[in-house]
Amino acid sequence: MTGRGRAVARGAGWLLAAIALLAPAFAGAREAETLRIGGDADYPPYHFLDEDGQADGFDVALAREVARDLGMEPRFELGAWDDALERLARDEVDIVPMFWSAEREQRFLFTEPILIRHHALFGPRSRAVLDSLDELADVRVAVQHAGLAWEALRAQAGPGVVLVELDNEADTLAAVARGDADYALAPTGIGYYAIHQHDLRDMVALSPPLLERRYVFAARHGRADLVARIDASLERLRASGTQNDLYVEWIGNLSARKALPWPAITGGVAALLVIGGSTLAWRRRRRDSPVVQYAGQHAALLAELQDAIDNDRLGYQFQPKLDLRSGRWLGAELLVRWDHPQRGPMSPEEFVPIAEQARVIGAMSLHLVRCGLRQRQQWPAADPPLHVSVNISANDLADPRLVDAIIARHGQDGPGLMLEITETDVMREPGLVAEAVPRLRAHGIRISVDDFGAGHSSLVNLRRLAPDELKIDRSFVTSLLDSRSDQAIVTAIIGLAHELGATVAAEGIEDDATRDWLAAAGCDIGQGFGIARPMGAAQLATLLRAQA
Repeated sequence: MTGRGRAVARGAGWLLAAIALLAPAFAGAREAETLRIGGDADYPPYHFLDEDGQADGFDVALAREVARDLGMEPRFELGAWDDALERLARDEVDIVPMFWSAEREQRFLFTEPILIRHHALFGPRSRAVLDSLDELADVRVAVQHAGLAWEALRAQAGPGVVLVELDNEADTLAAVARGDADYALAPTGIGYYAIHQHDLRDMVALSPPLLERRYVFAARHGRADLVARIDASLERLRASGTQNDLYVEWIGNLSARKALPWPAITGGVAALLVIGGSTLAWRRRRRDSPVVQYAGQHAALLAELQDAIDNDRLGYQFQPKLDLRSGRWLGAELLVRWDHPQRGPMSPEEFVPIAEQARVIGAMSLHLVRCGLRQRQQWPAADPPLHVSVNISANDLADPRLVDAIIARHGQDGPGLMLEITETDVMREPGLVAEAVPRLRAHGIRISVDDFGAGHSSLVNLRRLAPDELKIDRSFVTSLLDSRSDQAIVTAIIGLAHELGATVAAEGIEDDATRDWLAAAGCDIGQGFGIARPMGAAQLATLLRAQA
C-alpha cells in the first residue's frame, strides 16, 4: 500500500471510529425526540386499538397534537391497563393518560387537567338507587383492577362490600348483567358506551355522578421538565381551539368516527348534529310570533311591565321537578305570569322576548330571583336541599352588577337557587359570562342549561358554563315515543351530560310511558303536565311538606 493509501486508510479508520463513538449519542438524541405514550388498548373513546391495530381515540389524538407542537415523534404502546402503570413507573413509556388520585400522586407527576370526569354506579332498574358510595353495604361491585374505582372502594368500601375485579371497565357492566356482581362502578362515558355496545337494555345509572376527578397525562417522578413542556403545549392547544375541536370530534359529537366501536344508535345521531361555527343546531324553536319585533314598537307595554316589576304585580307559579329514580320531589321551577290590567293574562312568549330585545330582562330576572328565594324559605328542609329554579338569559350574566345583585340576594335569603340559563340569542360577551359562572357557583348557586338543543346551544358554551344540570328541550320529549331520531338525540344528550358530570332533566313529560322511557334511558329529573301541573306557592309548599 502506498503512503497515500495508508493515509487514506488511517483517515477512514479514524472516521469510522468517530462514528462508532458518536453513534450512541445520535441514537440518544433520536430517542429524546420520541414521545412514548402508554395506555389501555380497550378504553374507547379515549384510547384504544382500532380494528386495524392502530391507536386511536381522544387521548391519542391529543397526544399527537402535543407531540407535533413540541417537535417530537409520538409512539403509542397500548396494552393491559395495569401493565401501562408499571411500564410508566419503569420509564418504558413517557406518559399515560389517567385519572388523578392521591394514591397515584405518590407514584407519578401530573399535568394540568385535560378534562374533569366522573364515575357512576350502574345496575339493573330493579336495584336500589344510591346517592353515594357510603351507602354500599353487603353487595358485590364490579371494578377494573387497578382503576380509579378499584382504588376508591379499597379505601372507603362499606361493610360487606366485595370487589369483583376485571381487566376492562366496559366489562364491569356485563358482569352485572350476568349476575356476577350487583353494581358496576365505572366512568359515566364508558358505562353508557357499554350499555349500548352490549345491548344491556336493563342497565341504568343508579347514582348521580361520583368521584369527580381530574383527567391528566401522568409521567414518572424525575420528569418534571417533560410535564412542564406538556403543560405549556396543552395551554397553546387550548388557546388555539385544537383541544376543543378534538373534544367535539371524539366526545361531544358522539359520532361513530373511523373504527370507533360506539353504539350503533349514535351513528344516526351524527347525521342529526350540525356543528357549524361551534354551534349545535339540532333543532331551532320557531320564534316568528308577530309580537317578537323591535321593542321600540312596544314602548307602552315595556313601561307597564316595568311598573308591574316595581310594584310587585308580576305573578308566577311553580312546576315541581321529580327525581325519576327515587320518585322524590327535588324542588320546582318558577314560571313567570303576567295578568295585564287591560289585556288580561299574557303568556311569557308575549312579553319576555320584548324585554330581552329592550335589554331590560335583567330587572325582571332579579325580581323573579327575589320571589323564588322568598318562597323557598317556606319549603321543608331536605337532603339533598330543595332548589328553586329561575330562568335567566345567558347574556344577562355578562352584567357584573346583575350578578352581584343575585349573589347578594342569595346570601340574604339562604341557599337553594338554580339559574336556568337560556340561549335564545347568540352569547354576546362569552368572556364575561365565563367569569360570572365560577363566582355564582362559589356562592352555592347551581347552573342549568335550559332548552338544550333548541336555541343557540353551543358545545363551546356548554364547556364554558360547566352546568350542574342539562335540560332537554320539550320539542324532543313530546314526540319521543314515536320518533326514533328524537330517541337517538335524547340518548346522546343524556350520555354527553353525564360524561360532563351534569344531571339531566327533561321537560314536557305528559304521560307515564314517556316518563318510563326517559327513566330507563338514564334521565335523572322529570318535569311536565304528566308529573305535576304548574301550581301556586302555597300548594307547592304543601306538596313538598307531604314527602318530608
